[in-house]
Amino acid sequence: MKRSYFSRSLAWVFIAVMPFWFGSCSKKDDAVAPSTSAIEGNWRISGYKVDPAIDFLGNGQKSNDLLAALKSLPGGLGNDAVECLTTTVVTFNSNGKITGKAGNKCDTSDDMNPIEENSSWRLDGNKLTITSGSDVTTYDVVVSGNTLKLSAKETDDLDGDGKDETYTMTLEMTKA
Repeated sequence: MKRSYFSRSLAWVFIAVMPFWFGSCSKKDDAVAPSTSAIEGNWRISGYKVDPAIDFLGNGQKSNDLLAALKSLPGGLGNDAVECLTTTVVTFNSNGKITGKAGNKCDTSDDMNPIEENSSWRLDGNKLTITSGSDVTTYDVVVSGNTLKLSAKETDDLDGDGKDETYTMTLEMTKA
């Protein structure tokens, strides 16, 4: 029963975050604000982290790696979702629009489609604002070489204890 609850909870987390493909990372005081040209281009998810770590499987072992937790679901249930996430290309266009191409194993007919049509982005200093329909979300952004990290705090009951906790979600992307 706990694994079923975990699977549903994790699925909702991914569904809530996938249209934006963003998570979080900590901001360093000496970080330089990235340029718009550093954000523009094609990106693929290379990591997805949560802080503090969570006991996803209820076995007493905490982890901060959401992709690994998804892969570890019984019967390989999360493998398709991980492949969808890591093979999708998200494009930050110079005109402020977000486009892309759904990756392998993505179900483009429902909420598993990671590319939200008519999404737009705007960079202001080290803050990246994503607008998708009526949803507007702002993330801290760090660009280092070919790595893009986006951060935001989220509140949810990821550990299934019936109480909402605040987590920092980190989505790491690599230039495609």
